[in-house]
Amino acid sequence: MSGMASAQVLGSTLFGALLLAACAAPRPYGEGVGLHTLFSGGYRAVTHDDFDGHAVYGLELVTREPESGWGYELGASYGTEDAGGARAHSAEFEQFSFGLRRSWQPEGSSARPYLAFGGAREVIEQRLHAPRAEFDERGGAAYVRGGVLWDLGRYAFDRGTEVVVGVDVRGQAGDDQDSVQLALVLGFGR
Repeated sequence: MSGMASAQVLGSTLFGALLLAACAAPRPYGEGVGLHTLFSGGYRAVTHDDFDGHAVYGLELVTREPESGWGYELGASYGTEDAGGARAHSAEFEQFSFGLRRSWQPEGSSARPYLAFGGAREVIEQRLHAPRAEFDERGGAAYVRGGVLWDLGRYAFDRGTEVVVGVDVRGQAGDDQDSVQLALVLGFGR
């Protein structure tokens, strides 16, 4: 096979692989796609010039296509922290994230481990107390996370609804700060 023919075969193979990957993207909704609402609470350790870490609370919507185990996650989190020192100040940490999640449902087990990755938009609203001043830091970040959700069983308050609890660990590298977060999760969905 000539060099030109090899390049054409390679090019058409790569094009086919990209087309297959695009067609295999998880559906965000539809028949059979599961949707869970997850509430989380935990602690986030940060590497920032002024702050070390704080309690964090979050809300997420997570989809899961049962055939592939892939889905999407859309979330928001909030935390506050006070920093002492020569110029005492406080901050509110707001984060909005979007990513892809792969979860597994081992047969005969109520545990559902998952891995996810995506991007986040962060806003840190800082307030200096003396003299009084306010300013924002805005930036982007990439994250990787993993965890396990346990199905507590189906409950009769709404047929087919499952209640889940779990543990989530998230690492993030961003413009203004890097962080590691550990959270407990409570959620419900189908």
